[in-house]
Amino acid sequence: MKLSRSRLFAVFRQFLATVCLGPILLGANSSWTSPVLPQLENSTANFTITHGQGSWVGSMLAVGVLITAVPSGYLADRYGMKKCVMVVSVLPTILFAVIIYFTRNFYWLCFGRILTGASVGAVSVLGPMYLCEISDVTLRGTLNSFFECLVFVGIFLVSVCGAYVNYITLTLIIGALAFTCGAIFLFMPENPTYLMSLKKYSEAGDVLVFYRGDNINVDELLKEIQGDMDEKSKRWGSVKKVLMSKGALRGLIACVGLTIFQESSGVDAFVVYTVQIFQTAGTTIDAYRSAMIIAAVQVISTAMTIFIVEKVRRRLLLFISTIGSCLALGCMGAYFHMKELDISFNGLNFIPLVSFTIFSLSFALGLGPVLWLLNGELFSHEIKGVANGIIITSSWICVFIVLKTFPIAMVDLGPHYTFYFSSMCMVACVIFIKFFVPETKGKTLEEIQKELNL
Repeated sequence: MKLSRSRLFAVFRQFLATVCLGPILLGANSSWTSPVLPQLENSTANFTITHGQGSWVGSMLAVGVLITAVPSGYLADRYGMKKCVMVVSVLPTILFAVIIYFTRNFYWLCFGRILTGASVGAVSVLGPMYLCEISDVTLRGTLNSFFECLVFVGIFLVSVCGAYVNYITLTLIIGALAFTCGAIFLFMPENPTYLMSLKKYSEAGDVLVFYRGDNINVDELLKEIQGDMDEKSKRWGSVKKVLMSKGALRGLIACVGLTIFQESSGVDAFVVYTVQIFQTAGTTIDAYRSAMIIAAVQVISTAMTIFIVEKVRRRLLLFISTIGSCLALGCMGAYFHMKELDISFNGLNFIPLVSFTIFSLSFALGLGPVLWLLNGELFSHEIKGVANGIIITSSWICVFIVLKTFPIAMVDLGPHYTFYFSSMCMVACVIFIKFFVPETKGKTLEEIQKELNL
């Protein structure tokens, strides 16, 4: 009974750490512009910005991510994950709340969004790294899925609060949430790998007991961590050679290509500009209420994916996801096209909400989670860190381009052509998956590498 109680508390600490690492902040910071930009661009706030300035505010998030996403792993190795989470993740969000409360200036607003982007970049890298170290093997997949689900909880929180409060109050709520997460995380221990690098073996063992219970073989786990550290130090000499191999290049082509197509679907633009898109659609359904519904669908679909993603082949999920996204985006384009041609019929007003719902479900089924599974499966241990750095950098460069150009394209090209373009990108993505993305489900790393090097 004592052991089971210890185990129960240990599991609770793992889930609590997952929450405090900041996935809700990641979702909230990413979607902050969705309810806020309509306020700032429509003279309902204390100061206003133009549509063009709004596109800069939306895209500055990606700039902040690019500043911290790649170096976060190095900083964590040098200074410890706990310190990095506090300084690079929690603190920027609190500073952003202070900036919004005291300033009414477009340039300060852009700087604040860079800070929140830095927080998003740090959370997206440090969160999974910390969880990988503290979690049981049997809970690792569940905790990572829980982490992803909490991201959409953050998006849903912003959608709900943003519909009823002004942008200053909304930002203070996010700042208070960041302060709460940081205050709790102060009582969480440092990651064991960092402690072992400082020769603090006893403290590292205490961390493992704290998160996994007192019925574990601490010495064996410490030996495993030490072995991983020793292996990592030996890998650097062969990184360049392995990175230029045929298998590594094919893996990079698959992952970077999927990253580009993932962003060309407009998924991040839909998160950042949700309310504005529904306002442009001009349906009888309230734009803020529509954004809340879509955010709720994203939470539910992400939770459902937990039970599906490991039971179906990766490529099949990608095909279903891409085709579903293509059809949903095409329907959105058709809706705006019919609206421009003054075509009307019963049920027309429901097309945007239904299309976005289908897109969210389709994206969560494959294009969202499978890409990150492939990132962990296609690369050998020697180059996994470098490869993921390349993929993350490529991803957020694409995010910046999409977030900057999407609102401009909606005005200059028209929303119908904007959505048609995204739909055509999904057609191209189907072809890309067919010829460039290998199947990895049920295969060992050795089998995958052998197939890639053929």
